[in-house]
Amino acid sequence: MDTAAVNIEKPEEAQSTRIFFIKWMLWALIFFLIAALFGLMMRYFFVNEVPFFKFKNLLHAHSHLALLGWGYMLVTGFLVYIWVKNPLENKVFPRLLGWTIFAVAGMGISFPSQGYGLVSITFSTLHILVSYVFAFFFLKALRKHPPTAANRLVRFAVIWMLVSTIGLWAVGPIGQILGKLHPIYFMSIQWFLHFQFNGWFTYAVLGLTIYYLNTKVTPITMSRKQEIFLHLALLLTYAQSVTWSTPSSYLFYLNSAGVILQAGVFFSILFPVFRALHHWLKKEPHWTNHLIRLGLASLVVKVIIQLAVAIPAVAIISYTIRGFVIGFIHLIMLGFITLTSVGLLTKAGSNFSGNHSRIGWYMVLAGFLGSELLLFGQGTLLWLELGFLPHYYLLLVITSLPILLGLGVVVWDQYFHFLKILNQQFYPTKNNKSNSNNHLNFKPMKLTMLITLITGALVFSGCGGGESTESDKTETTAKKPEPDPRGVGEIKHVDLTDPLDEDMVKRGKAIADMKCTACHQLDDKRLVGPGFQGVTNRRRPEWIMNMITNVDVMLEEDPVARQLLEECLTRMPNQNISIGDSRDILEYLRKNDQERTGSKDEAANI
Repeated sequence: MDTAAVNIEKPEEAQSTRIFFIKWMLWALIFFLIAALFGLMMRYFFVNEVPFFKFKNLLHAHSHLALLGWGYMLVTGFLVYIWVKNPLENKVFPRLLGWTIFAVAGMGISFPSQGYGLVSITFSTLHILVSYVFAFFFLKALRKHPPTAANRLVRFAVIWMLVSTIGLWAVGPIGQILGKLHPIYFMSIQWFLHFQFNGWFTYAVLGLTIYYLNTKVTPITMSRKQEIFLHLALLLTYAQSVTWSTPSSYLFYLNSAGVILQAGVFFSILFPVFRALHHWLKKEPHWTNHLIRLGLASLVVKVIIQLAVAIPAVAIISYTIRGFVIGFIHLIMLGFITLTSVGLLTKAGSNFSGNHSRIGWYMVLAGFLGSELLLFGQGTLLWLELGFLPHYYLLLVITSLPILLGLGVVVWDQYFHFLKILNQQFYPTKNNKSNSNNHLNFKPMKLTMLITLITGALVFSGCGGGESTESDKTETTAKKPEPDPRGVGEIKHVDLTDPLDEDMVKRGKAIADMKCTACHQLDDKRLVGPGFQGVTNRRRPEWIMNMITNVDVMLEEDPVARQLLEECLTRMPNQNISIGDSRDILEYLRKNDQERTGSKDEAANI
């Protein structure tokens, strides 16, 4: 059954809608490709220097393009194609597409150059406003459809998308009133991310899956009780998102209740889904069957992983080992959302891909599976205190490369597929008035690209980027009281050995490999946190050990630690490292400084 025919009556309208939809998805793929490039560059940072870029800026650019470019445009385009009758009729959705492209392209240009600054925040705000307009018109169109399980899931998906943006609007006032180091500031960011991933995207793709199963196999129902429990589980599992910045036993208990409830309601919904899916895929063999199966399997793995963090000890591990965090996010975005949506789109006959896209998506699949295996595998090794895989970061770059190359193949194939359909539609019938008018509808695409290039030139030439100048830093530092160079904690004095104790160095290296080097490099490059090189020459040994063992109090009370947190915007987790282990880590850092700078302990007597 051709899904486009469900909403479109006239053949020429169906063809125009088809072309509009392919253009929408082509732009989504382009932003996906750019996000993948930024992601690969971030992983290469751990291997070698990347000139002209800062890791933090690339991190922001990658996350915004992946979430608001690829994820948002993929889902919204799919929803419009299925539920909006003749989206070209009043030109609202073509204009929304143009403004969305403009906003995402602006973020893609401004974030790598300035990080969070005036230009990038302006484009981000524009994207939020555009999403509000989309929600209004889409929900208005959705009201014309009966309240089936798929339609209800999609409606609440859009509602949770709107709810998620409350966190973004709260960030500014909270940062001004309470400061960027306050737990509520981080909770606001996590609010947005939680309801985006687990509400907006998850509900929408699950609703799309049920919609296709309803049209292809058999109606799948969802009771009001299941719906209520699904929403309640979503609210309760928000607790896990904030425990890393606000550790509390009450939050752990709320999350435990949430993930248990979530597992029960998801499996009650997914059981008939998988049964109907098996009949559909068996009846209609296609290469995209693999994508759909693996995509929905990723959702099941996501639910199981969240169920495991019902145990507080496991919950702490889940957010202190960075590989687990990144792997979990990619499991949702690349696994469930991307694979399931692409598989459904292509299999349903929507001409989402050209002749060679099969090769590209298999490359993306290989890169996804390989990198997930490395991320979760290395995370497990660190959890078991078995250290790092040889050449781990280089292997991560190599296994991620097929994602970028595969997307390049898909974008190239989709672009020429788009041109081919345009030629078939317009050039043979130049005298047809309706077709000629439709052809004019695609001129804003060129205008958007021109505006984007001009904006990019302005950004790169005129924006210094949200970084404070040296004079500003000097003035700010001069106004602050002199902090205790020993930090805040029970460690008041450290006896340093000379020469270095090699047994302590060996033990310290093993601990640092497990708990530190995912965020800190041994050189002076700043990644998630500052590089270790020269730390014993800048900070007293007592400060270093207090920062390791008493991190929560240090981040609240020590001015230097608070300044570092404000610069990095990533709260260092409390990993419950003992004083003895912290002394071993200190010895390892002393040796690192001796080897890299030729000196150590210059700050010991400050």
